[in-house]
Amino acid sequence: MKILDTDHCIAILRGRIQLSDHISPAEALAVTSVSVGELMHGALKSSRAAENLLKLEVLLAGMVILPFDEGAAYHFGQLKAGLERKGERLPDIDLQIASIALLHQIELFTHNQRHFRRIPGLMLNDWLA
Repeated sequence: MKILDTDHCIAILRGRIQLSDHISPAEALAVTSVSVGELMHGALKSSRAAENLLKLEVLLAGMVILPFDEGAAYHFGQLKAGLERKGERLPDIDLQIASIALLHQIELFTHNQRHFRRIPGLMLNDWLA
């Protein structure tokens, strides 16, 4: 299973990434509930909200949605405190996404390497590189 960050989902919705180029039909894809919120926000504020919501529904129908739950919350707190001790900060939303990936020990596919590479133990990949 692979977890797609919001930017990779947007790239799929816009046709910049063709899933068939990167995964086999039997391979499962996941997205975090945090990214679902970001994607919903983007679709609803767009000038073609109804069309974009439909595209999003189709994309999400084929994915596992991983929640930000108690286990992820523990990872979040540890990550945030650890980064702050080093004098570093990351947006909470990125830390939540990373926490879910760490909890499930699944590789995160994101183009935002600058933020996510600072998180210890997080496996990263980028189809947009």
